[in-house]
Amino acid sequence: MLISGEDYIERLRGYEREIYVLGKKVENFVDHPNIRPTVNAFAYTFELAKLREEYSPYSELVGEKVNRLNCVNKTPEDLIARYDYQRELSKKLATCNYRCTGCDAINAIYPATKALDEREGTDYHKRFLKLLKEIQKKDYACTAALTDVKGDRSKRPAEQREKFMHVVEKREDGIVVSGAKIAQSGAFAADINFVLPTQTFKQGEEEFAIVFAATPEDEGIKYVIQNTGVQAKQREGGEFEPGNIRYGDRTTCMVIFDNVFIPWERVFIFEDLRATRDVLNYFASSHRCVGAACKAGFIDSMAGAASLMLKANGLEGVAVLQQRIAEMVAVSEAAFGIAAGAAVKGYNAYDIWHPNQLMANAGKIIGVEGFTKSLVNLIDISGGIIGTSPSEFDMKGEIGDKVGKYLSASEKFTVEQRMKLVKFIEFWATSSHLVGAIHGGGSPAAALITLRFIMDIKDKEEAVRECLNL
Repeated sequence: MLISGEDYIERLRGYEREIYVLGKKVENFVDHPNIRPTVNAFAYTFELAKLREEYSPYSELVGEKVNRLNCVNKTPEDLIARYDYQRELSKKLATCNYRCTGCDAINAIYPATKALDEREGTDYHKRFLKLLKEIQKKDYACTAALTDVKGDRSKRPAEQREKFMHVVEKREDGIVVSGAKIAQSGAFAADINFVLPTQTFKQGEEEFAIVFAATPEDEGIKYVIQNTGVQAKQREGGEFEPGNIRYGDRTTCMVIFDNVFIPWERVFIFEDLRATRDVLNYFASSHRCVGAACKAGFIDSMAGAASLMLKANGLEGVAVLQQRIAEMVAVSEAAFGIAAGAAVKGYNAYDIWHPNQLMANAGKIIGVEGFTKSLVNLIDISGGIIGTSPSEFDMKGEIGDKVGKYLSASEKFTVEQRMKLVKFIEFWATSSHLVGAIHGGGSPAAALITLRFIMDIKDKEEAVRECLNL
């Protein structure tokens, strides 16, 4: 079933959620200036899925078309279609689409629970399929929470129990969990939030090795919204001052689980260290690979803004600046090419097609480098005005005529059009996107550590030995 963006928004209004902005509980959270842009971004994922057939494939599980982000990936073509969808979302939204982690979780929990059931004779996979069927039938928007607050990194989870999601009580009808997840993109606006461990664990740490799904009816969940300069501008209002007025900054939150009861039917891994490792390995490769496709879309947006800014400033004939845009296009295509290549060179495990692990982690590294290079190019092309310009309110205030006079440039653009570009590029330069690009799905250091363990450097050494007869 495919619903509209408006259908999703109306469903969201029916949820009672404990959401905090600047320390105060929000009553009408859907229309709050720091939340509505995120809701709009979610809503667009529903609309775009209805426009192209590959974004709404047929699901055998429910016998009808479903959103690509709620699918299980069976073939390389499935993965590539997903990457196309994610890239287009990033390009059109110029911010996070928030649902990538939900899709990653679906395609990580599916094979991990199937393997667990085959090994232990449990029914976790059956439980998961029941929820997945509901997700597809009702066209739910899913996210996933992994990052625990972690506390002192030199200590193991057992030494600082409250810093990690853990089981407080095991009951006949379910479990009670406590802890907090941080840096959770859009969790407050999702229908389903999968909760996965933040790391693998050792024997004696089984209480942390849990995977479950949280729903709006679960009591005791609190959402604390981030606060950045872009969020402050959103609260101040204006028609274009925040830069991306419709879809906003990449908005995250801390999700606090205060002794939350989760019924067994929504618990998919319980105190199993091996299954925990499996789900995290599947998730990491999936998320790092799709992140490369997302960054390609972000760079597409930045390249478009850079080109328009050149024209607004009357600099479209300057070859060296046009070359900067060509570089942005090159790294965008390179990042997406790695994602597509990882899909083609992937592998099947427990009926899920996974991206090539080496290429997926390489995509994380190249994606971050491409994003940062493109951001530098965008700032270089745009000039200092993106960090020093007067505000929209100055343009419309008592001194507006003089401000407008001195901010005018090319006759091809009105002063307001140029200023909209200035604020949009300021948004790219000062929002949380750069931090998100670096740390989303794990830091580049985490990807490099993975590459160190899985790369076959001996094969490369042997090639040189053979070439040199060593």
